[in-house]
Amino acid sequence: MSTDAFAELPPELISLLPPTLSTGALNALALTCRRLHAILQPELEARITPELGKELLFWAADSKPHIVAKLLAPPHLIKPNEGYELEDKTPLHVAAEAGNTGIVALLLDAGADPAARWDQDERQPLHSAVWNNDLPTVRLLLDRGANIDAKYGCDGWSLFPLHEACTCGYLEMVSLLLERGANMELRGHHGTALGFALHEREMDVIRLLLLKGAKAEVSVPLNGGWMCGGPPKPYKANLLYLALGLRHPRGIYSPEPPPEEGRKERIALLLAYKASKNETMKIIFEYLKPLAEAAETTEKELLGLVQTRFKEAEAIIGDVATPRQVELKPGSARAVAFSSSSGD
Repeated sequence: MSTDAFAELPPELISLLPPTLSTGALNALALTCRRLHAILQPELEARITPELGKELLFWAADSKPHIVAKLLAPPHLIKPNEGYELEDKTPLHVAAEAGNTGIVALLLDAGADPAARWDQDERQPLHSAVWNNDLPTVRLLLDRGANIDAKYGCDGWSLFPLHEACTCGYLEMVSLLLERGANMELRGHHGTALGFALHEREMDVIRLLLLKGAKAEVSVPLNGGWMCGGPPKPYKANLLYLALGLRHPRGIYSPEPPPEEGRKERIALLLAYKASKNETMKIIFEYLKPLAEAAETTEKELLGLVQTRFKEAEAIIGDVATPRQVELKPGSARAVAFSSSSGD
């Protein structure tokens, strides 16, 4: 019998069908036309057990607010936190990953835990929202009690929401997190927030962090994320050393030096905020021989190269430290004004 023929049956006969059909088959039939849906929907809803409701809520959390709202409301009253093991992904994780702020709000209104952790990384919904550069969802989660300094990661790497935003170069997200009180000096696998921004060469983010008081003279891992093995020493250095972009001593896993583009400006900006050349040179002298070998030059020539990079950067300190305006991401309603606090 065709679907059209089913649809023409009297309601009394259609109502006799559900006992003979599985829930999946009944749902498929109900979706074929509005009339069948109206007749069969009460039977479908009656079959929603707490276990099935949990599955449906998880399935609907990315893009189906009408279903989420129905499952959270009477008579179902599915609890968005219950039935999920510790470290399970929850519907709130799904909604945050999907960037669906409306569903995030529905789940939070129903008592969803904004600090729910997923997997061994202990990823929380806020982490996904920051990764997506989803400002509305981040604001909502923070308003509802999400921990702005919630850490996640494992196996040698770890970071915080601010680190994620710095890594991705999300300037407005960084600004929002700082306004909400994110700690710039918490340490992850690339050190502080400034270390993450410098690793990714995000100049505007570097500038904003320094303006907001980030410490320019801190020690950070040079090759964060390794639990064992990895590149040879030095394992850590100050930010100015990192900005110099020297080739790391040779080893199986030695990283490539960062591109030259913007290097002079990054060095100049750190110098403007009183990063220490002396501390940088201590590291260079300690590892001078392997550094020169990696650069395929003599020790004297390497020192000359370092001094040249410093001189070039010092010549533009006044330019990089001059107050200026930085455009935020497209669609932003505002911009962030930057100015130097160094007095240079």
